Amino acid sequence: MNIYVVFVVFFRFDTSVGPLVFSDQYLQLSAKLPSEYFYGLGEHIHQRYRHDSSWKTWPIFTRDELPGGNNHNLYGAQTFFMCLEDETGASFGVFLMNSNAMEIFIQPTPIITYRVIGGILDFYIFLGDTPEQVVKEYLEFIGRPAMPAYWSLGFQLSRWDYGSLNEVKAVVERNRAIGLPYDTQVTDIDYMDEKKDFTYDKNEFTDLPQFAKDLHSKGMKYIIILDPAISINKNSDGSVYETYERGSIKKVWIKEKDGVTPLIGEVWPGLTVFPDFTNPECVQWWAEECKLFHSKVEYDGLWIVSILDGVMFSKTVCMDALQHWGTHYDVHSLYGYSMSIATEEAIQQVFPNKRSFILSRSTFAGSGKHAGHWLGDNSASWEHLKWSIPGLLEFSLFGIPYAGADICGFFGNTTEELCSRWMQLGAFYPFSRNHNSQGPRPQDPAVFGEQSLVANTSKHYLNIRYKLLPFLYTLFYKASTFGDTVSRPLLHE
Repeated sequence: MNIYVVFVVFFRFDTSVGPLVFSDQYLQLSAKLPSEYFYGLGEHIHQRYRHDSSWKTWPIFTRDELPGGNNHNLYGAQTFFMCLEDETGASFGVFLMNSNAMEIFIQPTPIITYRVIGGILDFYIFLGDTPEQVVKEYLEFIGRPAMPAYWSLGFQLSRWDYGSLNEVKAVVERNRAIGLPYDTQVTDIDYMDEKKDFTYDKNEFTDLPQFAKDLHSKGMKYIIILDPAISINKNSDGSVYETYERGSIKKVWIKEKDGVTPLIGEVWPGLTVFPDFTNPECVQWWAEECKLFHSKVEYDGLWIVSILDGVMFSKTVCMDALQHWGTHYDVHSLYGYSMSIATEEAIQQVFPNKRSFILSRSTFAGSGKHAGHWLGDNSASWEHLKWSIPGLLEFSLFGIPYAGADICGFFGNTTEELCSRWMQLGAFYPFSRNHNSQGPRPQDPAVFGEQSLVANTSKHYLNIRYKLLPFLYTLFYKASTFGDTVSRPLLHE
């Protein structure tokens, strides 16, 4: 085994406080920090922006976990943190380039301890006179965020399981009828035929191609979701599922440990294989499938979900499965990142010389170059409204400023007061979308009534957002060009 060790001792990040442990599947390093003012690490629910140093353990391993008031690891792997040295604002940032599962233990003094189950200790330290300068240096290293399309800064409506295209049309019409500022309609997995990518339900969504054209005639955009798991079964009419067949010919699936047999799992459409987005052949296959489906349904952007989730032994690809970049044990937390890169390539082929829209739930350092992010499957609660604010600040710190939370909450029935307050806040998210789950009642602003508190509040604050769009667009220009933050805490000023 090749062993590479970076051992750092200087007054900002003093690693002399604890032993270095380095073995094949366990690495440990501790460092003393100069102050308790440090921020970052993810993805978790952090109930405030500044970290609590009172004996907290934060695991990092990408996972589909409902965000809550605990220390659980969530969808992204972000190993960067920033620390203020003293009252002058002098700052530094620390990035551990490692994609293996890990946990970070924080104790008073404060001391930070890394415990990693593979890879190497490859640390990068960024120094700055201000927090903003540190972020710029970090993004110079991992890549500055992509410049979003102007239309993607407009307000979006979405729901999991509208049930039929008729209901989607009704949502569009009732919100346009009340004069809601509203640019984009999104459909979740229910538009698909048996939840298969690159298909649409010929019964409940039979007029989907024309619906997309109708939205365009109104000056609106249409976004669809794509999941990475590909069904191995035939279509509902008995025909061959050609997306699977073409992928099998190109051998683009994640393999079992023998390196030959495609790994079989079970997700939304039943038995599935998993595209290996680290394989160049898979990237091209994905782009071709996106182009082919766009020739049928003229979507404008793609919303992608990594579902490779769970604890090490549950709801995930086997750790000994093989990908082009290595064993899944080593690259698990890179799956959503690699899918974002592949989807960006697809978007460039579908929309040459244009900026579009890519939204991913699973992220890694550098994901902002390729995609935006939403904070996952939150709940309709006051706590989740509040916790979305440090989440946005953190993802701006991580170089993914195009981010937002599901406005009014994904799970559970929202109330009119909560939804109106959340629409006020969400009108100023960089990515602004009202989205909720199947089961709870709809929560688009118009469904509460034309003269309701939610409808009037939403129109008022979204109109302010639209007046400020040139300013927001300029902030993104500065982010993509110089590495500035977009959602910015006061300490950066």
